[in-house]
Amino acid sequence: MQAIVETGRSGRPLRGEAGQRNHERTHAAILDATIRTIAAFSLSGTTVQRVAEAAGVSVGAVILHFKSKDALLVAALELVASDFEVARRQALLQAGSDPVAALTALIDVSLDPQVSDPDRIAVWSAFWGEAQSRDVYLRRVGSLDTAYQTDITRLFNELIKQGGYSHLDAEAMALAFAGLLDGQWQDIMTKAPDYDRAAARRIVLLFLAGIFPRHFQRP
Repeated sequence: MQAIVETGRSGRPLRGEAGQRNHERTHAAILDATIRTIAAFSLSGTTVQRVAEAAGVSVGAVILHFKSKDALLVAALELVASDFEVARRQALLQAGSDPVAALTALIDVSLDPQVSDPDRIAVWSAFWGEAQSRDVYLRRVGSLDTAYQTDITRLFNELIKQGGYSHLDAEAMALAFAGLLDGQWQDIMTKAPDYDRAAARRIVLLFLAGIFPRHFQRP
């Protein structure tokens, strides 16, 4: 099989820094196109041809970068998951030891227009919703979900101790909080572009204020 080499407009092979930059731009464009294609056609309806057309590149370029359709789909999932994980960890780092600030920051991250773009949410949903892809999801990003839930549980445990909310269970609160945010993501995917992020933020804060009145004020 003849090797595929990326070229510039002149048709000559790109080398050095220019070639690396072009490679990275093409790689990113293919991943972005894959996310949009999954959102439009689902996992089973996504083809290398459709991704190539959406990215404005050749089929050969897609194969050069990702080798196969399966590898392409997994790369899209890992990108979406990684971007959320980076934003989540940065939010917790900036919040420091204050559980109220940390939980508020996690709400803002979850409702950030870039993190929770409808097409990106569709990738999460596609892998989780299609039975044959669920194992791939769990193997590739399941550990991130576990870490996320662990962090939320820890924050609620700290909040319960601080406020003397001894009647509450941290794990139950964490599941309820995560479920509420997951529900907002479903609404983003189905209601965009009419989804109201400010109203959604208010709903989640009202939920917390009703349970932790000494720490969260009604917005």
